[in-house]
Amino acid sequence: MYKNTLSYGFILTILFIQSDTAFAADQSKIQPEKDKTSIELQRDKSQQLAPKMMGHINLAQFALDMNLPDEAYDHIKKAQNIQIKLAAQFPELKIDASFKYGKVMYGDSHTIKELYVPVLDDILLISDYETTFQRSEEMGLKETNAGLVHVIVKVDLTEVKASLDAALQDINNKQYSKALNALTAIFEGAILDEEEIEDPVLAISGNLALAKAFLSKGQYDKARFTLNYLQDRLNAGFPGVDKVAVAKLSADFDQLQVALKKKDPTITQSICDRFDQWKKTVKEWVANPA
Repeated sequence: MYKNTLSYGFILTILFIQSDTAFAADQSKIQPEKDKTSIELQRDKSQQLAPKMMGHINLAQFALDMNLPDEAYDHIKKAQNIQIKLAAQFPELKIDASFKYGKVMYGDSHTIKELYVPVLDDILLISDYETTFQRSEEMGLKETNAGLVHVIVKVDLTEVKASLDAALQDINNKQYSKALNALTAIFEGAILDEEEIEDPVLAISGNLALAKAFLSKGQYDKARFTLNYLQDRLNAGFPGVDKVAVAKLSADFDQLQVALKKKDPTITQSICDRFDQWKKTVKEWVANPA
């Protein structure tokens, strides 16, 4: 487990890509929906808005960092609308939760930025921010790492409202640095901790689904670095699984990374099919240990 304060992250939201059940939460820790009251179900649904709200805040923050105040303004307005809905559902105005994210790290000679793609109810949420991807490339930001993590948050909706209101006013006054500080403060107050997924099966299967989702949107480098993360987990050891089988899967990942460097869209479908087969292989390892 490691502490990680976000100074520049952004979370992509809105476009839904159905991922594999590898993202499924531990059912032994979740109350079955049929046993929940209507109020509890509504609360669960409302709480899922929290990462979307944080997503718009992060994207506003990233937009300001790229000198795009109009985009930042739009995301702040969207975050404000979600904050209003959440405040109506949470009388105590506080949300404590652990969210799954596909974390991507960017770096250049001067800065390190972090991108968090939220995962909710087996769905990977990727945004309508194709322009953000493009602008990141134009700025020379290069991916350096990717993988699936849990982020523990404590969101104070009152503080969020105050910071969003302040940031919006600052943008109207063209005080962009001040607006950026207000948005950053939201994360400094909300993100408590970050941890890797410990269960090897969930970690590997989940990261395979993450890599596939990145690839489906043409994000070849993100998919490639997710495979790097997978290989690190494989090399750390997979209890009860034949070492030859693990080595073969790692070799397959090596070959795929070479193919991904070519960024050839014509191979995307065939590679996605291989992801599905690999996820099946990992599940079989657990069902039929050596």
